[in-house]
Amino acid sequence: MPVIANNVSLTAGSSSVNLFDNTNYQFINEATDLRINLASVSANDGVGPANLNYRFTINNTEFADAAIVPALVTGAPFGDNGMYRTNAVTATGQSRNRPLLVVTNGSSGTLVFKYYIFISQQA
Repeated sequence: MPVIANNVSLTAGSSSVNLFDNTNYQFINEATDLRINLASVSANDGVGPANLNYRFTINNTEFADAAIVPALVTGAPFGDNGMYRTNAVTATGQSRNRPLLVVTNGSSGTLVFKYYIFISQQA
């Protein structure tokens, strides 16, 4: 099954691009499962919007807005293992579904986050 994964560095006050853009999955079919895993490499105290927060939508359905990106825990491997899973959803639109995942750095310094997105087989 396809996976999109990377580390991203965000400068103070900036937002990432949509993490699905410029991939084969910027549009997904109906009944496609998505599992979103996020982690802040830096400490993230969760006092929003002071640190890393994210927004996740599919079409007009919002699953998270200004939600906290969990901090990476020493000794806990990062991946699609449940510990860093922030969302697990199935696209329900009848044809093309447009996922949007954007992370925002509300701090005064540069922060790094990791993402790992599992995408089920397209019907």
